[in-house]
Amino acid sequence: MPIPPSRRRLAALAARIEASAAIDRRTIAMLPLLGAVFIDLFSFGLMYPVIVALFSAPAFRHDYSPQRIDLYLSLAFSLFPLGMFFGASLLGDISDALGRRRTLLICMAGLGTAYLLMLIGVRTAVLEFFLAGRLLSGLMAGTSPIAQAAMMDHAGPDEHGKLLAQVVLVNCVALVSGPAAGGLLSHLGFSAPLLFAMLLCVLAFAWIARAPFAEAAHRGKFRLSWNRPFQIFAAAWRRPAIRSVAASFFLFQLGFAFYYTYILVRMADEYRLARASLGLFSATLGIGFVLGSTFGYRFAAARLGNDLRIARAGLLSCGLMIILSALPFGSQPQWLVALAAAFANTLAFVSLLALISGAAGAEEQGWALGIGAAMTAASFFLSGLFAAAIGLIPVPLLLAAGGAIVIAGILPLGTGPAPVPVPVDSAPPG
Repeated sequence: MPIPPSRRRLAALAARIEASAAIDRRTIAMLPLLGAVFIDLFSFGLMYPVIVALFSAPAFRHDYSPQRIDLYLSLAFSLFPLGMFFGASLLGDISDALGRRRTLLICMAGLGTAYLLMLIGVRTAVLEFFLAGRLLSGLMAGTSPIAQAAMMDHAGPDEHGKLLAQVVLVNCVALVSGPAAGGLLSHLGFSAPLLFAMLLCVLAFAWIARAPFAEAAHRGKFRLSWNRPFQIFAAAWRRPAIRSVAASFFLFQLGFAFYYTYILVRMADEYRLARASLGLFSATLGIGFVLGSTFGYRFAAARLGNDLRIARAGLLSCGLMIILSALPFGSQPQWLVALAAAFANTLAFVSLLALISGAAGAEEQGWALGIGAAMTAASFFLSGLFAAAIGLIPVPLLLAAGGAIVIAGILPLGTGPAPVPVPVDSAPPG
């Protein structure tokens, strides 16, 4: 007996509702993981305006000599990326052995403890506690790739694009809200942003602990390798197809790290920006990153056609904007320069990572993209060390040097890989 059309329509509607409900349940299950991704980037941006304002505060400058303040400022900038440099690979080893949920819980507990140490340092004016917290927070700053891997484990092949789009959206929100929250909350006192970050870590810990996502059945042996980042550098150097792009990426990240770190110092010391304004200035950089990743890369792909050309254009324009920031003009133009520099940064960042990925095999993508993470951490560590010499080297000179280093990143691309055309309608990698 044939099924009436009305019953067939009802059955199709019920099937769509059931499929939609299943997707919604998976989306809800992914929310704690998206929260971990958010906290990873949010906590990075949160602290930069806080650090600059903290080490400019009269109370701390009264308790410590100018030389000690400059040294501790250098350590406050550099200890986080130093911890990140080693922590990312160590957390990957822990994740393989203990599972992703337990590793994420370790990260959230470690981050919460790090902010507690920083809070103790601020409350007691013993900056050594603050610096210990910065190092620990860097060691625990590998939650984003672990959370993304857990998301991909529980998604079908047709859902990977949707999940990556969600990750990009969360990253964009964190890039803007982290620095803004750091500046605005520090206006209430230096304890406020640290207490807020601790609260986020506690909430994320409870959320991840109760999350319904399942662990992968297979787990590897527990192995910790402290020299994994150095192995990544050595492996990249042995691959001629990757070596030139990796060298360009390192120079690019090193130069931009000079800008990201010391433009805040200049805005605080020379232009006397208040704590809240420092946070909003950092958020302007975040807006530039967002605009570059959502619109800029696609526009450049349509005009330039391949990632090699986009990388050169991004490096040149970003470097010129950073050099422009070193010129002696008022504070208002610096906001527009920051927006333009961050926008151009995204063009170089995305295209260089795409070139590194394209030069690696399909089975080497995790290793290839790990090059970018290791070099970013090393670059921010090296740039942070120069804060110890701020009394000897003018900040505008550091900014100009950063711009020149970014432009120098074009030179290794002369022997770079063959250009790979970029589909105009493709979204930038997340």
